[in-house]
Amino acid sequence: MLLTSYPFLFFFFPITLFFYYLLFEKNKNLKLIFLGIVSAYFYFLDNGELLVILIFLAILTKLQVEKNIFNNFIFTFLLLTPLFVFKYSYIIYSLFNLKIPEMINNNFPVGLSFFTFQAIAYYFDKNRLQSNESGFEIFTFLAFFPQLLAGPIVNIKTFRTGINKPASNDDIIQGIYRTSIGLLKKYFLADTLAEIILIYNNYQDISNISFMSSFLLIFSYTFQIYFDFSGYCDIAIGLGKFFGFTLPENFNRPYLAKSFQEFWQRWHITLSTFFKQYVYIRLGGNRISNFKTYRNLWITFFCTALWHGSSLTFLLWGFIHGFIMTVEKVINFHKLFSNRVITMLLISLSWVPFFAKTIGDTLYIYKGLMNYNFQNDTLLPLLFQNLDFRFIVVVLCCIISLKRFQFEFKPTYLSSFTIFFIALIVVLSSSVDPFIYFKF
Repeated sequence: MLLTSYPFLFFFFPITLFFYYLLFEKNKNLKLIFLGIVSAYFYFLDNGELLVILIFLAILTKLQVEKNIFNNFIFTFLLLTPLFVFKYSYIIYSLFNLKIPEMINNNFPVGLSFFTFQAIAYYFDKNRLQSNESGFEIFTFLAFFPQLLAGPIVNIKTFRTGINKPASNDDIIQGIYRTSIGLLKKYFLADTLAEIILIYNNYQDISNISFMSSFLLIFSYTFQIYFDFSGYCDIAIGLGKFFGFTLPENFNRPYLAKSFQEFWQRWHITLSTFFKQYVYIRLGGNRISNFKTYRNLWITFFCTALWHGSSLTFLLWGFIHGFIMTVEKVINFHKLFSNRVITMLLISLSWVPFFAKTIGDTLYIYKGLMNYNFQNDTLLPLLFQNLDFRFIVVVLCCIISLKRFQFEFKPTYLSSFTIFFIALIVVLSSSVDPFIYFKF
């Protein structure tokens, strides 16, 4: 069930909220039980029998914490096994020309990557030593439905605080505001830009693509993926607020970064922090020789690319980021110069293999940036058909998102409900498309 779907927005969440405030808000134990059951039901509605994977990870983590049955390597391998089976085993089946089992083929459990990483982080998180969660508490921690499907990745300290704290009036205001902003980002901004990418996805031959088509595709996807994913995170953070949880921010205006290093401090913050803590630093980080520092950097970006997918396009995307990060370190980028425009340009170009269907298409799109012969570009007229008033408004919003503001907006009940009703109108007049990161 999508957080933006009509059944969730108009039935599941209102009913959940009604019974929560009626019966369970004041007692933290009842709150834990209620949220655990609701989250299990939420995941069951989406994935059915695959709920057993979530239960398996919770039981395995609890047994390891209590009994220390396995060494850290084997335990981590066991946690990652369902992810490997559903996300990467098709490579082995294809290699040996075997039929992919029906349960695995096109049946990837939404959120599996995120709650697997959350289980790993829980086990290695020093904060967990301050208390001993039950198996059901661990399950609820992994399954908490606002952030179950695509993060943000939460630590146990944040979860404990949320369980022990009822929602304040300010939390409710923030909940309405952030959820509404997230819906507007998704339904109006991201999905409008997605129409441009959809035309490309349904098009066969882009060998004659021109500068204008390449530019429109790169511009559209650069902001689509930002508004799509940050919109989801806004919704997750907003929904968490209704229950007293303050989930971590996942984005901090990433396209204002002055370098790729700063970009990764602002983009998908909880995932980049996870890879930094549990891959880069555990390999030695930058406290060793230059060669090993660069090696650790490349391994980290290889893992990041592989997490997104095993196709060559994702590996190329990881290579581009690893290469530019290495260059920044070698030439001491921060001391020589830093420039938002150059960084934004390079980041936009790096998104091409992320959305391109093949390596060949990636090269055609890059090549198209140097082709100013628009007459042979048969894709361009189709793209222009979508450049309506909505697209112009979205472009203005994209430009505004790149501006630095000196004030911080503090929502009130009036402003929050106003934005909520605007979001409601947009939602009711739009179709429901899945979030990009649900496939990861």
